[in-house]
Amino acid sequence: MNDLRSRIAAIVDRDRAIHGEPGPDIGTDRNPLNAAVDPPASGRYPAARGPSVRADGSVARFEVLEKRIALDDLGVEIVGRGACDPLLIAHLGLKGVSPDRWQDVLFLDVETTGLSGGTGTYIFLIGVAHFTEKELVLRQHMLLDLGAEREFIEGLRKEIEPFRACASYNGKAFDLPIIRTRFVMAIRSELTVDDSHLDLLHPARRLWRDRFGSTTLKQLEESVLDEGRTADIPGWLIPDAYFHYLRKRDPAIIAPVLEHNARDVISLVRITDRVARAVLAARTGRAPDHAPAAFALARVFERTGEIEAAFACYESAYYDGDNALRAKLALAYARHLERRGNLERALQMMETLVELGLGTARWREQAESRIRRLSKKRWRQLATAS
Repeated sequence: MNDLRSRIAAIVDRDRAIHGEPGPDIGTDRNPLNAAVDPPASGRYPAARGPSVRADGSVARFEVLEKRIALDDLGVEIVGRGACDPLLIAHLGLKGVSPDRWQDVLFLDVETTGLSGGTGTYIFLIGVAHFTEKELVLRQHMLLDLGAEREFIEGLRKEIEPFRACASYNGKAFDLPIIRTRFVMAIRSELTVDDSHLDLLHPARRLWRDRFGSTTLKQLEESVLDEGRTADIPGWLIPDAYFHYLRKRDPAIIAPVLEHNARDVISLVRITDRVARAVLAARTGRAPDHAPAAFALARVFERTGEIEAAFACYESAYYDGDNALRAKLALAYARHLERRGNLERALQMMETLVELGLGTARWREQAESRIRRLSKKRWRQLATAS
């Protein structure tokens, strides 16, 4: 516990050093509006501050911070620009009906009072972002009094309700279940935006897990976006930081949490764009240069009926991959070669892999069956030609 407190104290001291703030008076809670808090150096994230004070002197029980970011500053090329391509959206992990416009998609990330979920876990901060014509609007809803959860959740409902789809990172397992639970517990309402859900964790794993190992947002910021976090509060410390903030009402305590949440939402948007770029590049014949990623894309292209793109990715994965991957994709690749009339090439590939003794006994049984069928078809083709 002492180590936990020292970690939180170090984060608070770091944030005060950034903003040039003095520490709070011992034994007192200071009014956060008396201190001018500058935004982080990047200017990308909302400035952290304490609860607002109303005209009657009472302290607000929840509030919303807003930041607007130009599309060009985000560095996005596909996401947020133009209409949604339903086949492209399918590559982004869509479950449900595809939205028509990027403006209909709400990107979200939650911070909670615990990491295990359940009815006793509250959402105290949710970052949501949506596109307008020329910018991304990031809004952070923060609960300043757990007793005001009903009003807080009602505000979230009004924020979420207009959108047809939501996008998250592992939201299927964490964010959406807990949002759904709090909606039911607090306001007896159903969550509607999850009818169409883009969970970017799974597309990210397809493209980058075999290359980088980890596919956490933090890892992808470093490896894909080339913008690592130099100072960030660990996720497991966030609930304790929030409760410490409720006791002290010192904005320097909650500032790292707000920045962490804002970065998660913005990184989610940018990772979505990188996945979309990889898909569109593969459609034009530029499959990923990493063989496992090309293979993963090929399988999704097959599901979406994009046969030419699937073939290009299978071919790239076969020639760039190792023998284990070649065996894994060979049956599908041979089927594409056969469909294109290249029986000789398909036959030679399957015979070579079998001679090398690759694959499981079940795979070899399927491969030998494919070889017999291709041989018969090839013989008939030669007989007809002669």
